[in-house]
Amino acid sequence: MSQNFIRKGTAGRILLLFILLPSARAETITIGKGSGILWEGLPFNVSLSGPMLDALVQPLYGLASVSNINSACMVSSQLKEIAGYKVFPLPNIPGVGLIPRATTHVTFTRITGGLTTMNGTIGLPETIASVSSGETVTSPSGYEWCLPPRMVVTRNYYDPSAIRTATAAGTWVLVADGTQVAGEVTLRPMYFGSYSSTTPGDRATSILPSNITLRISTLECTVNTPLTIGFGTIARNTEANSELARQSVPMTINCGQPTNLINANINVQFRPITGLYGGEPTRLSLQQGGGYIAGEINNTTASNGDCSATGGIPFDNSPLKIGAITTAEESTTLNNQITWRLCSGGASLPVGAVNASTEMLVTFN
Repeated sequence: MSQNFIRKGTAGRILLLFILLPSARAETITIGKGSGILWEGLPFNVSLSGPMLDALVQPLYGLASVSNINSACMVSSQLKEIAGYKVFPLPNIPGVGLIPRATTHVTFTRITGGLTTMNGTIGLPETIASVSSGETVTSPSGYEWCLPPRMVVTRNYYDPSAIRTATAAGTWVLVADGTQVAGEVTLRPMYFGSYSSTTPGDRATSILPSNITLRISTLECTVNTPLTIGFGTIARNTEANSELARQSVPMTINCGQPTNLINANINVQFRPITGLYGGEPTRLSLQQGGGYIAGEINNTTASNGDCSATGGIPFDNSPLKIGAITTAEESTTLNNQITWRLCSGGASLPVGAVNASTEMLVTFN
Protein backbone atom coordinates (compact mmCIF):
# COMPACT_ATOMS: atom_id res chain seq x y z
CA MET A 1 0.00 0.00 0.00
CA SER A 2 1.45 3.39 -1.01
CA GLN A 3 0.78 6.82 0.41
CA ASN A 4 1.74 10.39 -0.49
CA PHE A 5 3.68 12.37 2.08
CA ILE A 6 4.40 16.07 2.53
CA ARG A 7 8.00 17.07 1.88
CA LYS A 8 8.74 18.14 5.47
CA GLY A 9 6.92 15.24 7.06
CA THR A 10 7.87 11.77 8.23
CA ALA A 11 5.38 8.95 7.81
CA GLY A 12 5.96 5.68 9.58
CA ARG A 13 4.66 2.20 9.99
CA ILE A 14 5.73 -0.98 11.74
CA LEU A 15 5.14 -4.41 10.23
CA LEU A 16 4.69 -7.35 12.60
CA LEU A 17 5.37 -10.86 11.32
CA PHE A 18 3.91 -13.52 13.61
CA ILE A 19 5.34 -16.93 14.36
CA LEU A 20 4.13 -19.02 17.29
CA LEU A 21 7.14 -20.49 19.05
CA PRO A 22 7.75 -21.96 22.51
CA SER A 23 10.89 -20.75 24.28
CA ALA A 24 13.60 -22.30 26.40
CA ARG A 25 14.14 -21.92 30.13
CA ALA A 26 17.13 -23.28 32.03
CA GLU A 27 17.85 -26.72 30.52
CA THR A 28 14.40 -27.60 29.17
CA ILE A 29 12.84 -26.61 25.83
CA THR A 30 9.09 -27.08 25.42
CA ILE A 31 7.37 -27.30 22.04
CA GLY A 32 3.73 -27.96 21.27
CA LYS A 33 1.75 -29.39 18.42
CA GLY A 34 1.76 -27.95 14.92
CA SER A 35 4.13 -27.97 11.96
CA GLY A 36 6.86 -25.74 10.55
CA ILE A 37 9.13 -23.70 12.81
CA LEU A 38 8.01 -24.32 16.39
CA TRP A 39 10.88 -22.85 18.43
CA GLU A 40 13.97 -20.66 18.13
CA GLY A 41 16.57 -19.85 20.75
CA LEU A 42 19.82 -20.95 22.48
CA PRO A 43 21.87 -18.09 20.94
CA PHE A 44 25.57 -18.60 20.29
CA ASN A 45 28.44 -16.25 19.42
CA VAL A 46 31.82 -17.93 19.02
CA SER A 47 35.24 -17.22 17.52
CA LEU A 48 38.01 -19.59 16.43
CA SER A 49 41.58 -18.85 15.35
CA GLY A 50 44.82 -20.59 14.46
CA PRO A 51 47.09 -21.45 11.51
CA MET A 52 45.86 -23.78 8.75
CA LEU A 53 49.17 -25.76 8.80
CA ASP A 54 48.45 -26.96 5.26
CA ALA A 55 48.12 -25.14 1.92
CA LEU A 56 45.59 -27.61 0.48
CA VAL A 57 41.85 -26.86 0.14
CA GLN A 58 39.53 -29.88 0.43
CA PRO A 59 35.90 -28.67 0.35
CA LEU A 60 34.65 -31.16 2.98
CA TYR A 61 36.91 -29.39 5.48
CA GLY A 62 35.07 -26.07 5.39
CA LEU A 63 36.47 -22.84 6.80
CA ALA A 64 33.05 -22.34 8.44
CA SER A 65 30.88 -25.30 9.33
CA VAL A 66 28.09 -26.39 11.65
CA SER A 67 28.30 -30.13 12.24
CA ASN A 68 27.44 -32.97 14.59
CA ILE A 69 31.16 -33.87 14.74
CA ASN A 70 34.12 -31.63 15.56
CA SER A 71 36.46 -32.75 12.76
CA ALA A 72 34.63 -32.28 9.42
CA CYS A 73 31.51 -30.92 7.77
CA MET A 74 28.06 -32.47 8.19
CA VAL A 75 27.45 -35.39 5.80
CA SER A 76 24.23 -34.87 3.78
CA SER A 77 22.86 -38.27 4.78
CA GLN A 78 22.77 -37.10 8.41
CA LEU A 79 20.02 -34.59 7.55
CA LYS A 80 16.38 -35.19 6.73
CA GLU A 81 13.70 -33.02 5.14
CA ILE A 82 11.01 -32.13 7.67
CA ALA A 83 8.23 -29.62 6.87
CA GLY A 84 10.24 -28.38 3.89
CA TYR A 85 13.51 -27.82 5.79
CA LYS A 86 16.72 -29.89 5.73
CA VAL A 87 17.26 -30.52 9.44
CA PHE A 88 19.16 -32.79 11.80
CA PRO A 89 16.48 -35.25 13.03
CA LEU A 90 16.22 -35.77 16.77
CA PRO A 91 16.67 -39.31 18.11
CA ASN A 92 13.50 -41.17 19.12
CA ILE A 93 11.30 -38.14 18.26
CA PRO A 94 9.86 -38.67 14.76
CA GLY A 95 8.98 -35.53 12.84
CA VAL A 96 11.21 -33.09 14.74
CA GLY A 97 14.62 -31.68 13.73
CA LEU A 98 17.18 -28.93 14.36
CA ILE A 99 18.64 -26.33 12.00
CA PRO A 100 20.93 -23.36 12.74
CA ARG A 101 20.24 -19.76 11.75
CA ALA A 102 23.79 -18.40 11.71
CA THR A 103 25.93 -15.70 10.16
CA THR A 104 29.66 -16.28 9.73
CA HIS A 105 32.78 -14.24 8.98
CA VAL A 106 36.18 -15.72 8.14
CA THR A 107 39.56 -14.11 7.43
CA PHE A 108 42.56 -16.04 6.10
CA THR A 109 45.71 -15.48 4.05
CA ARG A 110 46.38 -17.06 0.68
CA ILE A 111 49.82 -18.37 -0.19
CA THR A 112 50.12 -15.59 -2.78
CA GLY A 113 49.76 -13.05 0.03
CA GLY A 114 47.01 -10.67 1.07
CA LEU A 115 44.17 -11.10 3.51
CA THR A 116 41.03 -12.78 2.13
CA THR A 117 37.57 -12.69 3.74
CA MET A 118 34.48 -14.89 3.50
CA ASN A 119 31.04 -13.76 4.72
CA GLY A 120 27.88 -15.81 4.66
CA THR A 121 25.05 -17.66 6.38
CA ILE A 122 24.68 -21.27 7.52
CA GLY A 123 21.39 -23.14 7.77
CA LEU A 124 18.61 -20.55 7.60
CA PRO A 125 17.82 -18.85 5.32
CA GLU A 126 20.44 -20.77 3.28
CA THR A 127 24.06 -21.90 3.39
CA ILE A 128 25.97 -19.55 1.12
CA ALA A 129 28.91 -17.15 1.31
CA SER A 130 30.83 -14.58 -0.72
CA VAL A 131 34.65 -14.68 -0.84
CA SER A 132 36.48 -11.39 -1.35
CA SER A 133 38.37 -12.99 -4.24
CA GLY A 134 35.08 -12.89 -6.14
CA GLU A 135 33.71 -16.41 -5.66
CA THR A 136 30.32 -17.43 -4.28
CA VAL A 137 30.42 -20.72 -2.38
CA THR A 138 27.83 -23.14 -1.00
CA SER A 139 28.02 -26.56 0.63
CA PRO A 140 30.05 -29.06 -1.45
CA SER A 141 28.35 -32.13 -2.91
CA GLY A 142 27.58 -34.69 -0.22
CA TYR A 143 27.81 -32.22 2.66
CA GLU A 144 25.60 -29.60 4.34
CA TRP A 145 26.03 -26.48 6.49
CA CYS A 146 29.60 -26.26 5.14
CA LEU A 147 31.41 -23.29 3.58
CA PRO A 148 34.86 -23.87 2.00
CA PRO A 149 36.61 -20.94 0.25
CA ARG A 150 36.58 -22.91 -3.00
CA MET A 151 34.22 -25.60 -4.34
CA VAL A 152 37.02 -27.77 -5.81
CA VAL A 153 40.20 -29.31 -4.42
CA THR A 154 42.94 -26.68 -4.76
CA ARG A 155 46.63 -27.11 -3.97
CA ASN A 156 48.89 -24.30 -2.75
CA TYR A 157 45.97 -22.07 -1.73
CA TYR A 158 46.40 -21.21 1.98
CA ASP A 159 49.43 -19.68 3.65
CA PRO A 160 49.91 -22.55 6.13
CA SER A 161 51.55 -20.44 8.85
CA ALA A 162 49.19 -17.44 8.74
CA ILE A 163 46.45 -17.14 11.37
CA ARG A 164 42.87 -17.53 10.15
CA THR A 165 39.88 -16.46 12.25
CA ALA A 166 36.32 -17.76 11.95
CA THR A 167 33.28 -16.43 13.80
CA ALA A 168 29.66 -17.57 13.98
CA ALA A 169 26.64 -15.97 15.65
CA GLY A 170 23.07 -17.14 15.61
CA THR A 171 20.35 -19.30 17.12
CA TRP A 172 18.94 -22.81 16.87
CA VAL A 173 15.56 -23.54 15.27
CA LEU A 174 13.31 -26.53 15.94
CA VAL A 175 11.13 -27.71 13.05
CA ALA A 176 8.30 -30.27 13.17
CA ASP A 177 5.92 -31.86 10.66
CA GLY A 178 2.91 -32.28 12.98
CA THR A 179 3.43 -35.98 13.70
CA GLN A 180 5.30 -35.38 16.98
CA VAL A 181 3.83 -36.89 20.15
CA ALA A 182 4.24 -36.00 23.81
CA GLY A 183 7.59 -37.03 25.27
CA GLU A 184 11.12 -35.95 26.17
CA VAL A 185 14.55 -36.33 24.58
CA THR A 186 18.05 -34.99 25.33
CA LEU A 187 19.58 -32.97 22.49
CA ARG A 188 22.95 -34.02 21.12
CA PRO A 189 25.88 -31.55 20.99
CA MET A 190 26.59 -29.55 17.83
CA TYR A 191 29.80 -27.77 16.82
CA PHE A 192 31.00 -24.76 14.88
CA GLY A 193 34.23 -25.68 13.14
CA SER A 194 36.91 -24.24 10.90
CA TYR A 195 38.77 -27.20 9.43
CA SER A 196 42.07 -27.86 7.68
CA SER A 197 43.26 -30.70 5.48
CA THR A 198 45.55 -31.63 8.38
CA THR A 199 44.03 -32.44 11.77
CA PRO A 200 46.35 -30.19 13.86
CA GLY A 201 44.97 -27.21 11.91
CA ASP A 202 41.34 -27.91 12.91
CA ARG A 203 39.48 -25.58 15.24
CA ALA A 204 36.03 -26.38 16.69
CA THR A 205 33.80 -25.44 19.61
CA SER A 206 30.42 -26.55 20.94
CA ILE A 207 27.45 -24.31 20.08
CA LEU A 208 24.68 -26.55 21.43
CA PRO A 209 24.97 -27.83 25.02
CA SER A 210 24.51 -31.56 25.52
CA ASN A 211 22.37 -31.19 28.66
CA ILE A 212 19.31 -29.65 26.98
CA THR A 213 16.05 -31.59 27.32
CA LEU A 214 13.31 -31.20 24.71
CA ARG A 215 9.75 -31.59 26.05
CA ILE A 216 6.91 -32.06 23.57
CA SER A 217 3.39 -31.11 24.70
CA THR A 218 -0.02 -30.41 23.18
CA LEU A 219 0.00 -26.71 24.15
CA GLU A 220 -0.81 -24.33 21.29
CA CYS A 221 -1.45 -20.57 21.13
CA THR A 222 -2.97 -18.17 18.60
CA VAL A 223 -2.66 -14.38 18.59
CA ASN A 224 -4.96 -11.62 17.36
CA THR A 225 -3.51 -8.13 16.91
CA PRO A 226 -2.96 -5.82 13.90
CA LEU A 227 -0.01 -6.90 11.75
CA THR A 228 0.65 -3.44 10.30
CA ILE A 229 0.70 -0.24 12.36
CA GLY A 230 0.38 3.00 10.37
CA PHE A 231 1.34 6.34 11.93
CA GLY A 232 0.17 8.48 9.01
CA THR A 233 1.82 11.75 7.99
CA ILE A 234 3.45 13.64 10.85
CA ALA A 235 5.60 16.70 11.44
CA ARG A 236 9.38 16.17 11.38
CA ASN A 237 11.04 16.76 14.76
CA THR A 238 14.84 16.55 15.00
CA GLU A 239 14.98 16.60 18.79
CA ALA A 240 16.58 13.29 19.74
CA ASN A 241 14.32 10.81 21.56
CA SER A 242 11.19 12.89 20.96
CA GLU A 243 7.88 11.14 20.28
CA LEU A 244 6.58 11.71 16.75
CA ALA A 245 3.42 9.59 16.91
CA ARG A 246 1.79 6.71 18.78
CA GLN A 247 -0.76 4.00 18.19
CA SER A 248 -2.43 1.72 20.77
CA VAL A 249 -3.90 -1.62 19.67
CA PRO A 250 -5.31 -4.70 21.46
CA MET A 251 -3.51 -8.04 21.58
CA THR A 252 -5.44 -11.21 22.45
CA ILE A 253 -3.70 -14.57 22.85
CA ASN A 254 -5.70 -17.79 23.14
CA CYS A 255 -3.90 -20.92 24.37
CA GLY A 256 -5.14 -24.47 24.71
CA GLN A 257 -3.83 -27.90 25.71
CA PRO A 258 -6.40 -30.63 25.06
CA THR A 259 -4.30 -33.44 26.60
CA ASN A 260 -1.07 -33.91 28.57
CA LEU A 261 -1.69 -30.73 30.57
CA ILE A 262 1.42 -28.86 31.76
CA ASN A 263 2.38 -25.72 33.69
CA ALA A 264 3.87 -23.10 31.37
CA ASN A 265 4.56 -19.38 31.17
CA ILE A 266 3.15 -17.60 28.12
CA ASN A 267 5.65 -15.15 26.64
CA VAL A 268 6.12 -12.89 23.64
CA GLN A 269 9.45 -12.40 21.89
CA PHE A 270 10.39 -9.82 19.27
CA ARG A 271 13.18 -10.36 16.72
CA PRO A 272 14.47 -7.12 15.12
CA ILE A 273 14.29 -7.61 11.36
CA THR A 274 15.40 -4.00 10.75
CA GLY A 275 17.91 -4.10 13.61
CA LEU A 276 18.37 -2.38 16.96
CA TYR A 277 18.80 1.40 17.05
CA GLY A 278 22.12 2.28 18.67
CA GLY A 279 22.38 -1.28 19.94
CA GLU A 280 19.64 -0.57 22.50
CA PRO A 281 17.43 -3.68 22.99
CA THR A 282 14.22 -1.66 23.48
CA ARG A 283 14.61 0.43 20.31
CA LEU A 284 13.70 -1.09 16.92
CA SER A 285 15.59 0.75 14.19
CA LEU A 286 13.87 2.28 11.20
CA GLN A 287 14.99 0.64 7.98
CA GLN A 288 16.04 4.08 6.76
CA GLY A 289 17.94 4.87 9.99
CA GLY A 290 17.68 8.10 11.96
CA GLY A 291 14.85 6.98 14.23
CA TYR A 292 13.27 4.03 15.98
CA ILE A 293 10.14 2.32 17.25
CA ALA A 294 9.52 1.88 20.99
CA GLY A 295 6.65 -0.08 22.47
CA GLU A 296 5.01 -1.14 25.70
CA ILE A 297 2.59 -3.85 26.83
CA ASN A 298 0.38 -3.16 29.80
CA ASN A 299 0.51 -5.41 32.87
CA THR A 300 4.04 -6.59 32.04
CA THR A 301 7.57 -5.54 32.97
CA ALA A 302 7.69 -3.71 29.60
CA SER A 303 5.16 -1.08 30.64
CA ASN A 304 7.34 2.02 30.10
CA GLY A 305 7.82 2.44 26.37
CA ASP A 306 8.40 6.18 26.23
CA CYS A 307 10.81 7.27 23.50
CA SER A 308 13.18 8.71 26.13
CA ALA A 309 13.06 5.56 28.29
CA THR A 310 14.49 2.06 27.93
CA GLY A 311 11.90 0.09 29.87
CA GLY A 312 9.67 -0.93 26.99
CA ILE A 313 9.36 -3.99 24.76
CA PRO A 314 12.73 -5.72 24.22
CA PHE A 315 13.44 -6.36 20.53
CA ASP A 316 16.42 -8.68 21.14
CA ASN A 317 14.41 -11.94 21.09
CA SER A 318 14.34 -12.17 24.90
CA PRO A 319 11.09 -13.56 26.37
CA LEU A 320 8.58 -11.20 28.00
CA LYS A 321 6.07 -12.97 30.24
CA ILE A 322 2.44 -11.95 29.73
CA GLY A 323 0.66 -14.80 31.51
CA ALA A 324 0.61 -18.50 32.32
CA ILE A 325 -1.37 -21.72 32.01
CA THR A 326 -1.51 -24.52 34.59
CA THR A 327 -2.28 -28.21 34.71
CA ALA A 328 -5.75 -27.25 35.98
CA GLU A 329 -6.53 -25.35 32.74
CA GLU A 330 -7.25 -26.75 29.31
CA SER A 331 -7.33 -23.21 27.89
CA THR A 332 -6.67 -19.59 28.79
CA THR A 333 -7.16 -16.18 27.14
CA LEU A 334 -4.78 -13.26 27.70
CA ASN A 335 -5.92 -9.73 26.85
CA ASN A 336 -3.32 -6.97 26.62
CA GLN A 337 -2.82 -3.57 25.04
CA ILE A 338 0.27 -2.69 22.97
CA THR A 339 1.29 0.96 22.51
CA TRP A 340 3.68 1.63 19.62
CA ARG A 341 5.67 4.88 19.39
CA LEU A 342 7.57 6.38 16.47
CA CYS A 343 10.63 8.16 17.86
CA SER A 344 13.14 10.65 16.46
CA GLY A 345 16.83 9.87 16.38
CA GLY A 346 17.74 13.55 15.98
CA ALA A 347 19.07 15.48 13.00
CA SER A 348 19.52 12.27 10.99
CA LEU A 349 15.74 11.60 11.02
CA PRO A 350 14.70 10.97 7.37
CA VAL A 351 12.19 13.03 5.42
CA GLY A 352 9.43 11.01 3.78
CA ALA A 353 8.14 7.49 4.29
CA VAL A 354 9.86 5.28 6.87
CA ASN A 355 9.23 1.75 8.07
CA ALA A 356 10.44 -0.83 10.57
CA SER A 357 9.83 -4.56 10.90
CA THR A 358 9.90 -7.03 13.75
CA GLU A 359 8.98 -10.68 14.10
CA MET A 360 6.69 -11.34 17.06
CA LEU A 361 6.94 -14.78 18.62
CA VAL A 362 4.30 -16.12 21.00
CA THR A 363 6.21 -18.56 23.17
CA PHE A 364 5.96 -20.67 26.31
CA ASN A 365 8.32 -22.31 28.78
